Amino acid sequence: MTDFPKPSVQAFLVCDQVIEDSLTKKKSLIGIFTHLQAMTFPFQHQHMGLYFCLTDAEGTYHFDIDLVHLNNEQLVCRATLPDITITDRLQISDFGINIPSLIFPVPGRYEFRLNMEGRLIAQKDFNVMQISSPLASESPTP
Repeated sequence: MTDFPKPSVQAFLVCDQVIEDSLTKKKSLIGIFTHLQAMTFPFQHQHMGLYFCLTDAEGTYHFDIDLVHLNNEQLVCRATLPDITITDRLQISDFGINIPSLIFPVPGRYEFRLNMEGRLIAQKDFNVMQISSPLASESPTP
């Protein structure tokens, strides 16, 4: 097994959607967030995007992304990305991934973990909070 250079992670962000311009390959991150709100659980979030940017990488890499519920260290889901080949160690490489649907079983703190060749190289946490219905909080005064 070849020992590849460990990439330097310049950014790892969670958002609602990553859009890539077909001509320039520039990425737009829509709705960067640090928390989600839901009235009921399990909660299905329809669209979620992940963006990460690497440098100091050369070779073909295998990446997995884990979503972990930090309150109990439970793995919620894992996504395996197609192998990524980076030819120049000085190159800055950025990647946008859109996840069509994620289910959060309970409120709490969650974390995406970016693993390269089975080793953790970046992590990003966020809160999923339960809120009451806006109508429920508007109780009539006697």
